[in-house]
Amino acid sequence: MDLAIRPKLVTFRAVRFFGDNPSPDGSQPWSLETKQTIELAHGATHEGGARQHSMVRIELDSTAKKADGEGEPAVFKGTYEARFDFPEGVSLEQVTLLMAQEPFQYGLVSQAFPLAMTLFRRELQTLGFDARELPLGI
Repeated sequence: MDLAIRPKLVTFRAVRFFGDNPSPDGSQPWSLETKQTIELAHGATHEGGARQHSMVRIELDSTAKKADGEGEPAVFKGTYEARFDFPEGVSLEQVTLLMAQEPFQYGLVSQAFPLAMTLFRRELQTLGFDARELPLGI
C-alpha cells in the first residue's frame, strides 16, 4: 500500500453496552460463548473539502451459562466504532480499490478489534465475570 494514502485512526468509541447478570453467585464456573460481527464502510465528509474515511463497526454478543446448567444465563452485548481518515486529496477511486483488498480490511480491523475487546472485557469484569480468557486479538 502506498503510504501517502494510508488512513489514520482518528476516533474510537463505544456506541452501546448492555449487560444482564441475574446470578449473584460468582463462585461457580461459567462457560462464555461470544459471537462477533464486524462491518466495514466507506464515506466522505463535506467539511472543508471531501475527505475520505473508513469505518469499522464491531458488535460483540456474549452469553454466559453456569457449567452445571443451573440458573439463568448472563447476557452481554457491546457495539464499538472506529473511524479512519485518509489524507486530503485521496480520491474515492483510490479508497474503493483499497477497500476491496482483504489485507487492507484486515489492517483496519486489527487496529480496532483489540480496543473493542479491551472495553468489552472491562464491562464484563464490572458485572462480576473473570473475562481474562477472552482474546484481545482477532
